[in-house]
Amino acid sequence: MPAAENHHGGPIPPAIKLPRRTASLAAPLLLLALTVGFYWKLVLTDQYTWLESPDFANQVLPWLQFQAGEWRKGIFPLWDPYLWSGQSLIGQAQPGAAYPLNWVLFRLPLARGWIRMAYLHWYYVLIHFMAVLFAYWLARDFRCSRRASMLAGLVFGLGGYVGTTDWPQMLNGAVWAPLVFLFLRRALEGIRPLASAAFAGLFLGVFFFIVNDKIEIYTSLAACGVWLYYLARSPGSRLKPAALLAVFLVFALLAGALQILPAWEYGKLARRWVGVEEPVGWDQKVPYLVHAEYSLYPLSILGVVIAGAHRHASPFLGVAATALALLGLAARFREREVRLLAVVGLCGLVFSLGQNSVFHGMAYALLPLVEKARSPSTAIFIFHFGFSMLTAFGMDRLMASDGAPWPRRAALALLAFAALLLAVSTAVLAAGKQPEDRYALAALAALLASALVYARWRGQISAQAAWLGLAAVALIELGNVSGFAFPHRLEKNRTIYLNKMAQHADLAEFLSQQPWPIRFAASDADLPYNFGDWYGIDQFGGYVASLPSNLLRLGMHSQRVRNLMGVGYIIAARPPQPGQREIYRGQAGLNVYENPEAMPRVWTIHSLTRVEDDEQARRLLEDPGFDLRRAGWIHAQPPPLEACPADEDSVRLLRRESNRLEIEARMACRGMVVISENYFPGWRAAVDGKRVPIHEVYTALRGVVVEPGRHRIAMVYRPLSVMLGAAGTALAVLGALLLAGFGRPLERRLLN
Repeated sequence: MPAAENHHGGPIPPAIKLPRRTASLAAPLLLLALTVGFYWKLVLTDQYTWLESPDFANQVLPWLQFQAGEWRKGIFPLWDPYLWSGQSLIGQAQPGAAYPLNWVLFRLPLARGWIRMAYLHWYYVLIHFMAVLFAYWLARDFRCSRRASMLAGLVFGLGGYVGTTDWPQMLNGAVWAPLVFLFLRRALEGIRPLASAAFAGLFLGVFFFIVNDKIEIYTSLAACGVWLYYLARSPGSRLKPAALLAVFLVFALLAGALQILPAWEYGKLARRWVGVEEPVGWDQKVPYLVHAEYSLYPLSILGVVIAGAHRHASPFLGVAATALALLGLAARFREREVRLLAVVGLCGLVFSLGQNSVFHGMAYALLPLVEKARSPSTAIFIFHFGFSMLTAFGMDRLMASDGAPWPRRAALALLAFAALLLAVSTAVLAAGKQPEDRYALAALAALLASALVYARWRGQISAQAAWLGLAAVALIELGNVSGFAFPHRLEKNRTIYLNKMAQHADLAEFLSQQPWPIRFAASDADLPYNFGDWYGIDQFGGYVASLPSNLLRLGMHSQRVRNLMGVGYIIAARPPQPGQREIYRGQAGLNVYENPEAMPRVWTIHSLTRVEDDEQARRLLEDPGFDLRRAGWIHAQPPPLEACPADEDSVRLLRRESNRLEIEARMACRGMVVISENYFPGWRAAVDGKRVPIHEVYTALRGVVVEPGRHRIAMVYRPLSVMLGAAGTALAVLGALLLAGFGRPLERRLLN
């Protein structure tokens, strides 16, 4: 066949074509190489990091370090014993304890007991590669070309919400959205519908392994909206799509059960800080004032094409990607997938406006769990997802080069946009001010994209050249947003958080040499990071998003509470209380003071007073005449105890792991052994191997009744919520695989 000709009659070089199998493998490998190159600062040098911020250094990194240390010991940590007298790690959800891909990170070799920074950098890059790859697969499933699909994957995984969000507990859920919609589309198009609905639910369930109550809620709403659209548009009986919707929802709940059930159990028994002074409980709505604060401001829509012109979550696509998305929408509007992606994306944009959108307020008031997602701006993720996919349709429309008018119109619109930005910049210069570089960058991108689109429309460049040029422009734009602000290690004013964590190693070494068990306290100003998780030393404190309600009801900051919790050491710059003497002077200005009034970590009592409410409990707590070492209180009916001198008892903590502890007790008569660890459902106790109940005493602590004599007490954290959740998740995985492998006869029987 003769070579194709451009509008001027000249030949266009044929595109390079690879064998199908080679191309199928080459595209993901090229995407991996581009993702690695895009984040060169993290993995191709040792000069930058993504962890240099308050949340990451103070909270996320200690979480990861604690879990990596436990996994290397062969322990799957469900409970975090090191902060605030202990709380459910898996129940908090944000630490990602239930996320299977985190387990790979935790199993990697440590460097002298520490998680390696290089692993964390590759972890970050591979999360983004997953987003790129999954979006590429979705675009391919939309029957877009490989090159167009690659561009869509790069825009989704490296730009907008995914590219500018660094919290792994948010990213690890968001990256699975393309697979949810890939299988959702297949189910609704009749492609292995039963198996596809199951896999769509399975991948939505993965969102709940990293419960952050924003991304998973918004994605669930978007997915359910698509289902309802298809239900409304289905001709004839709606029984089949309704049945598929039921399969989707059942598999989503089962797949996420390993995290959903512990988080639900914890959520009902905890209070969460949401941005107002007092924490809120499970049965309380997050005040709309918080949603209003974290709404996307309307002017932030400019941030779709101008880097950094937004507040809160980033909507950035870039000029090139936005132009292609709009080209795809305009030129291929008759295609159902294009219209659906546009509607999904625009709904995400409208929802993200929060207080500026009445529809968000309606959803807040009427839809379950929406009020828990306190940051409406995060819904911009749905917009970014939809329009990232539209770039593939626009790219294919451009590469077709069939003389249609839309590419020419797109080129002219880009040229006009560039002219507008340059005119604004010139006016700013004329006023004697310096225009911002981001406007000049957007203008340059618009000019380059305009030239490439116009040249392709005229047939003066090949489809391959147009793709390469627009992909390069898009990556340059994204590179000025995503990862652009990673701090360099020589920027002393920005690299302050990780350095602070390294300054207190001498304090940890000193405390670890003291007679075990120990617990210390420090102010947030002195130790803002989770020292306890970082070094594996009990800390009555910590940087957390929530706390169990019983601990909050007991109180956290009074000296009597610290004494009750066995806080034997205080880290501070100066003596915090009279009588607390300095026993170690630290190298970084913080010292260790001894608290002689601290109670032992485990003790016995032979007297329990029943209290009717928390006010009565607080009166006993603060009553100097009430001896906390010899008597306690309980909100339920007290178990029968015998009166004998507690001094005749002997009790000691033998060992403690994250999910287990053992106590040896010698009792003169029947009494209660109390340990200053937080009471929470899921803890089970056995005395000499015989199961016994755990009582919630002192409002928040655990107590076990023990008969006279010598006994061994074991407590194990084995919550039913985790066991049932694991069974549900396993059932979902097995069910989806069985439907994929053997479900065709069942599909024909049920759906035909």
